[in-house]
Amino acid sequence: MNPDIRTILYASDLGEGCEAALAYAIGLADRLGARLQVLTVISDERERSLVDIDSHVPQQALDQYHDRRAVRTLAHIEAQVAGFYDARGGAAPRQPVTELIVHEGDDVPQAILDAADRGGADLVLMASRGKGVLAGLLFGSATQEVLRRTRKPLLLVPVGE
Repeated sequence: MNPDIRTILYASDLGEGCEAALAYAIGLADRLGARLQVLTVISDERERSLVDIDSHVPQQALDQYHDRRAVRTLAHIEAQVAGFYDARGGAAPRQPVTELIVHEGDDVPQAILDAADRGGADLVLMASRGKGVLAGLLFGSATQEVLRRTRKPLLLVPVGE
């Protein structure tokens, strides 16, 4: 395994504490001179609906709704990145965030693994909000699944209380 880390994938659910994990990811990428890709996965509400939405809402309206959700999510990530730079007095790191990715789907672990492979990530970074003693309480189910299935180094950043 090559220890050179040239590309980091930070997978975020945009939940509590994610700003701290993003700051860690940006700082690490800056210190290593690595590219940083930021990924978030939003659920595909069409798949979760108990009602056949397609038969009640025109496809164009559904597509527009999902496009707007993706744009809002991307804007949220951009605001977090801008907030990090503002906290540093506007100084961008040597190696700024190179790619923001919003993926729509319900298999979050698979989306993270696929993005890591597609983007050539040498390291995957995720936030951990663990509050318990048992492993099932320490990490969310997506984190557990990525940890179990990844072939890439995984760095968990503790955030929250």
